[in-house]
Amino acid sequence: MAYIRTVRFQDTDAAGVVYFANILTICHEAYEASLAAAKINLKTFFCNPDFAIPIVHTSVDFFQPLFCGDRLVIHLMPQQITENTFEINYNILLHDSEKWVAKAITKHVCINPNSRIRQQLPDEILHWLNVETIERILNSVDAVVVWNNGKAYFFKDDEYLSYDLNWNCIDYGYPQKISQGRWASFPPRFTQGIDAGLVWHNGKAYFFKGDEYICYDLYKDQVEPGYPQKLNSGLWVGWPNHFYSGIDTAALWKNGKAYFFKGDEYICYDLYREVTELGYPKKIADTHWHGWPKKFTRRIDAAAVWKNGKAYFFRDDEYICYDVDHNCTDPGYPKKIKDNWLSFWCQLL
Repeated sequence: MAYIRTVRFQDTDAAGVVYFANILTICHEAYEASLAAAKINLKTFFCNPDFAIPIVHTSVDFFQPLFCGDRLVIHLMPQQITENTFEINYNILLHDSEKWVAKAITKHVCINPNSRIRQQLPDEILHWLNVETIERILNSVDAVVVWNNGKAYFFKDDEYLSYDLNWNCIDYGYPQKISQGRWASFPPRFTQGIDAGLVWHNGKAYFFKGDEYICYDLYKDQVEPGYPQKLNSGLWVGWPNHFYSGIDTAALWKNGKAYFFKGDEYICYDLYREVTELGYPKKIADTHWHGWPKKFTRRIDAAAVWKNGKAYFFRDDEYICYDVDHNCTDPGYPKKIKDNWLSFWCQLL
C-alpha cells in the first residue's frame, strides 16, 4: 500500500521543516486512504458505536529534514499482533529520488467505547490486514479455476482466494492455504501451488502441476484414488513431448475443446474423444486468438472461462477478456487485475 502526499506549509514549524508530530498526521492520512481504498466507509468506521481503535503507541525516526514542497511516498505495512491489536510500519520516501527519509510506527488497539475493555478486531480491519497478500495473489496469478458453485478460485503459490461470481467480490476469510479446507486431499506437491485446472461437466476436475496431474471428484469433494499420475501416462493422448514436462495454463470451451498453453504455443484437446487434434502445437500469435496483445502471445499465466461465454486470460498483473462465441478479444484490454478483481469482501458490500 502506498500513499503520495506533498508537504504543505502547515506541516512545517518555525524552522521551516516538518515537525515530528506532523509526520504522524501524514501517516494517519495514509492509513485512512488505505481504508477507503479497501471500500471501508470512513464515517461509519470511525463513528461506529460498537468499537473504537485508538493509537496506543507511536514512534518516528527522521533521516533528514523534510521541507514544504517535498513530495513523499508513504508505504504502509500493517500487521496483526494479537486478536485485538495491530501495528502499522510506515516507510517515508522522497517521490523523485526514492530516498528513505523517515520511518514511523503506530500501534492500534480495539476497545469497547463504553467499557474501554479490549475486544476482537472487527471484520473490516481483519480483511484490510490481508490486503497485501490479496494484491500479491492478484498481481501474478498461477491458476484460476471456475467451480460449479458459482465460485472462481485464484491460486498463487500455496494460497488461494475464493471469488463470488454472482456478487463480484472476494469471499470472507480469504486468502487461505491450499492445504486447508476444500483442497485438503491434494497431494503435498500440489498444496505448494498448481499450474492449471479444468472443470469438466462429468463431475471431474483436473489439476496440473509440473509433469503430473490429479483427478478431483466434484461430488465426493476429494482427489480420486491413484493420483497424482504423469501427464504422459495415458489420458492426454497425442500431446507434443515438451508439453508432458508441464503446461502454463489451460482453458476449456463448452464444446469440449480444451486449450493447453506452454510458452508461445498451444494445443487443442478434444475431451469427448480424448485425443489431441491434428496440426498442433501452433503459435499463439499465428491463429485463432484474434486481437491478443503481443505480451499475451508469448506466454499465458492463467485462464478461466465464465458461463457467460467470456474467457479471461492472465499474464503478470494484467488480463484480457476474450469472446468465445465471436473469437475476438473485447475492446479496452488489457486491464490491471487488481483494478477490476480487487472488489474486496462480500460481507462488506
